[in-house]
Amino acid sequence: MCPRDKSPLQFKRICPKEGREVPWEEVIKGYEVQKGKYIPITPKELESIELKSGRMVEVFQFVDAEKVDAVYYDNSYYLVPDEHGDKPYYLMLGALEQNNKVAVGRVVMHEKEHLVALRPYDGAILMTTLHYTDEVRTPRDFPELKKPPEVEKEELELAGQLIKIMKKPFNFKEYRDRYQENLMKLVEAKMKGREEVIELRVPEIKPTKNLMEALKASIKAQEKR
Repeated sequence: MCPRDKSPLQFKRICPKEGREVPWEEVIKGYEVQKGKYIPITPKELESIELKSGRMVEVFQFVDAEKVDAVYYDNSYYLVPDEHGDKPYYLMLGALEQNNKVAVGRVVMHEKEHLVALRPYDGAILMTTLHYTDEVRTPRDFPELKKPPEVEKEELELAGQLIKIMKKPFNFKEYRDRYQENLMKLVEAKMKGREEVIELRVPEIKPTKNLMEALKASIKAQEKR
């Protein structure tokens, strides 16, 4: 927004070669085939390959629930039965629960085909879109992970001790978005005409070369709680 009159800013479509603003009616679509090189694609061409959205999920495989790596999970949606579809819905749900399986299939949403996983969750079927293999990076893509340092046995024992001390049942309700909460407090204060400074303090973490001393210090800190 503009700092003088608080108006929202406008973004214009400027051609970098001609230096002119391009109106929406002149804008075309293209696909980048290599760095800086684009192939134009017309709306008619896109329409010819368009997938029609539907409400059907095509299931083509069942796998063990633990075999679907969480790194492939994207967005999740609750599925509900269609009219007169209660029986098939709960039959699928019960079969997935009883056999500890995940159904893998395809669905078209927003003109795009998605790979999805269907799994039972709290009395319903949860549909989670999955990333394709070429969308997921692996540890081998990072040079920093190719030469792991040697870890001492005593260091592993101390790390295991710290894990045992900090282990407890996981409860999502214990965790809140602190930034969002402070943002809302700030907005409410400004709406009431107050200038309020809200600081979110994050503990400073300093790098350490002595891992043993750091582990021992962490264990002592946890034991005092």
